[in-house]
Amino acid sequence: MSWLQLPWLRELFVSLGILLCSYLGARSLSYVIGKFLARATRRTETDLDDQLLSAVKRPITYLLFLIGARWALARLEVSASFAQRLETGFYVAGLFIMALALMRAWGLLLAWYAHSPHLAEGLAVEFGPLVSKLGKVFIFLVAAIAIMNRLGINAASLVVSLGVGSLAVGLAAQDTLANMFAGFTLLLDRPFRIGDHIRLASGESGDVQAIGMRATRIKTGDDAILVVPNSLLVKERVVNVSKPSRNLTARVEVGVAYGTDLALAKKVLGEAVLAAPFVETERKAVPLILRFGEFAIHMAVVFWAKDYAQVGLAVSAVHEEIDRRFRESGIAIPFPTRTLIQAGAPPATEVAAR
Repeated sequence: MSWLQLPWLRELFVSLGILLCSYLGARSLSYVIGKFLARATRRTETDLDDQLLSAVKRPITYLLFLIGARWALARLEVSASFAQRLETGFYVAGLFIMALALMRAWGLLLAWYAHSPHLAEGLAVEFGPLVSKLGKVFIFLVAAIAIMNRLGINAASLVVSLGVGSLAVGLAAQDTLANMFAGFTLLLDRPFRIGDHIRLASGESGDVQAIGMRATRIKTGDDAILVVPNSLLVKERVVNVSKPSRNLTARVEVGVAYGTDLALAKKVLGEAVLAAPFVETERKAVPLILRFGEFAIHMAVVFWAKDYAQVGLAVSAVHEEIDRRFRESGIAIPFPTRTLIQAGAPPATEVAAR
């Protein structure tokens, strides 16, 4: 009797042939799909679709091979228990492959978003790795629960245990979690970004160097790094000096002698501001008369510096221009004077008559 007349042997060879054809067909179909999708992705400006195609191309090949392998093994005459184990093995393998493909796609999507100059900056770069890991952990947990349900393992008790453990961890790390959630709030609200100059409610100010998951680092004017927890930045008042523009108002006060032509003094103040460097000349300076003092008329001029980092230089330059132009115009800046009257001394008129 020929070996082909044995039913089980014939079915075995047929199954092996189907298995081989499924492998070759999966490779061929994956190649065709990859070529078709690659041609479509060339028309787009971003390379995200190319990376996603590269990430899911191999899992698609494996899934197609699993489908062919299941069909091939289904032709064999095996016991019901062994067939069920095969079904479970194919289910677990397919779910594992899909979970890996989803995790790779999620990581590529977050990396592309975090490094895209038009879509994200600052916090997105800082929180990108964390969000990527949390997403991968979530996909893994969902796949693990589905596999345990397939294997007949009760996943409810595991979920309850994880919930209790998460509660304990949350209570032990309240401050850390508060800073992390505050960081997410800063990510969504965007009150400031890296490079902005901010002033805190406590009076400190500086340029934002980095925004992390727990704290924000600020470089102050004396080249020191100030570390501020994110929760404080959310709760307290923060002034963003860089917004809506980098121009910052400045003010210079000066006193002139009584009897000075105030109109002339205001004109000289305006001209001094326009002639000073580091001053925004497109915005008109505003000279003001503040009050009448004991020995001088107090005046001020309000102007805008070109950049908040040059406020000190602009104020110094305006002071120099005011001093020079006041001397050229004959406007005196009086010294403080006091008149002393000595008890028992003759009146000033009698002293003058002598």
